Amino acid sequence: MWRILALAIALPCGLATAAPPPTSNDQSTPAEVTVEAQRKAIEHQAYDFVREATRNPRFENESLPRWNAPVCFAVAGLPTEQGLFALGRLSEIARAAGVRVAPRGCKYNFYVVFAPQPGNLLKKAFLGASKALDRCEGLPMVREFLSPTKPRAVRVWHNVRPFTRDGMPIDVSGRCMGALADSTDFPVSLQYWPSHLQRYDVTAFSLALVIIDTAYPKPVKLGQLVDFAALVGLADISVDANVGDTPSILRIFDQAADEQAPGLTQWDSAFLNSLYQSDQAAVVQRSQMALKISHNIAVERPHEKDAGGR
Repeated sequence: MWRILALAIALPCGLATAAPPPTSNDQSTPAEVTVEAQRKAIEHQAYDFVREATRNPRFENESLPRWNAPVCFAVAGLPTEQGLFALGRLSEIARAAGVRVAPRGCKYNFYVVFAPQPGNLLKKAFLGASKALDRCEGLPMVREFLSPTKPRAVRVWHNVRPFTRDGMPIDVSGRCMGALADSTDFPVSLQYWPSHLQRYDVTAFSLALVIIDTAYPKPVKLGQLVDFAALVGLADISVDANVGDTPSILRIFDQAADEQAPGLTQWDSAFLNSLYQSDQAAVVQRSQMALKISHNIAVERPHEKDAGGR
């Protein structure tokens, strides 16, 4: 440094010297710019993923439903050993997402049924008990579940009930979270919260019914089916959701066997975690989830591991 100063002093006064390069506040290195671009790309992908996965019009302007009560799993249609595997895996995924799992002897509220002809099974099961399914969206929704207009590998049904923003169940006179008048169900909320950023009340699952067609012409392994059932049963996700090129178990029925995820991916696990860690009463719940997902993916991406792969 002293040599440079001495040289500068010794220069003739009339000698022209090169002007110093312009200073810039942006000191980012190419590597930092690349990382920032990747982070932004992940954020956009997370917002798209959440928007597409939660596009059910039933809850478009409501809180995203989730399990506020303990979940009690039941698996039917499998040999004993496979059934025990499925129960264990479902409980594992639920606990990892922050869902409470009820102890043995509980009252079942989350059913996963494997059947080669689920349509016939459902028609017999609900022939005299169709009221077990919410009719809030009308009978066409019930009919579509019982007899879909196109073949489906997986069908999902949820019943929901209202809760206060603090997590307390709300007693309602109608089946659809409303009041009955002249045999018509009118939505009524007696909750009040003086904020445009918080909802008065929220919705939570009281029943999940996941039906898997074992005769569906697509090579899918049991572990993949169980993980798929866990995802669509723990969250209200359309089985027709188009998540683009985002790695997700939701894509297995549109992919070749060598392209399918072996189980829940980082994105799927991050989605469930974000749902159960978000503020359910917040109007910006979806944005909270997307930010949480993008953070988790950005942290875990260097490892490139699947959360539930086998």
